[in-house]
Amino acid sequence: MKKNNSLKSFLLAKKDYLYVLPAATLVTVFFITSIIFTIQLSFFSWDGFSDKLFAGLTNYSKLFSDSNFWISVTNTLTWVVLSLVISLILPLLLAMLIVNSAKASLFKNIFYFPSTLSGTVGGLIMVAMLSKYGLPQLFGLMGFDSLVRDWLSVPHVNTLVMIFMGTWQGIGMNMLLFIAGLRNLDKSPIESAQIDGAGKLLLYRKVIFPALKPTTIIVLLMSLVNSFKVFDGIWVMTKGGPYRSSETLALTMYTETFVRSDYGRGAAVAVILTLVIMVVSYFNLKNTFKSNAD
Repeated sequence: MKKNNSLKSFLLAKKDYLYVLPAATLVTVFFITSIIFTIQLSFFSWDGFSDKLFAGLTNYSKLFSDSNFWISVTNTLTWVVLSLVISLILPLLLAMLIVNSAKASLFKNIFYFPSTLSGTVGGLIMVAMLSKYGLPQLFGLMGFDSLVRDWLSVPHVNTLVMIFMGTWQGIGMNMLLFIAGLRNLDKSPIESAQIDGAGKLLLYRKVIFPALKPTTIIVLLMSLVNSFKVFDGIWVMTKGGPYRSSETLALTMYTETFVRSDYGRGAAVAVILTLVIMVVSYFNLKNTFKSNAD
């Protein structure tokens, strides 16, 4: 009887932990074990069928000496920089314009709609628009024959198009976050600044933007992680071509693993990508908590 009471008391004391036990178990089994397996696999040569052969750091050394890998790194950094700029500035401007509008609900639905589409659907839309039977054909009818071409097959141009598609789909969610942030601001500092005669520009620069910093950091981190792991839109539009010129690290990881059947090299790309995301996220979060503590 005493044992039953002790067990019951223990379960009641730890009931909060029991609620998260199923999720923690799933994370441990499927997530952490996958990470360990991927790290281990990056040191082996394996095609998915034959026996694994220990390769040491060969997979990493081959990657760093591969020009295609560095093109992938450059494209990924281009994605990150441009995505961060567009995903911060444009949604913030839209939120500032919409937050006090009488038609706020209508505009929110319009700009949020692209976020409901998958990356695959967004990619198919761009393929339809930019193939020779889309906008280029329209340009040809207007007399601009030099523009009649498949723009997704032009290196560097296709990367910019895909960045536009990716940010177009993410604008809606970021805009809603900024709208929520603007509506939850403390009105006292704003009213005090207006009484002191602060104009719109000064008000936003000195009061509103600093107060929006927590929301801005959330948007920044979401955009940062999403831009590093972008895959589906690129695969639909170009499959990394032409000649692997539009690959990003996420696409290189997939290509090396499932197209070239080099699982060890694909795992090495996955490890590198994970480390980059962890380092960047760590410094961003560190600066965030430091700023909040100050």
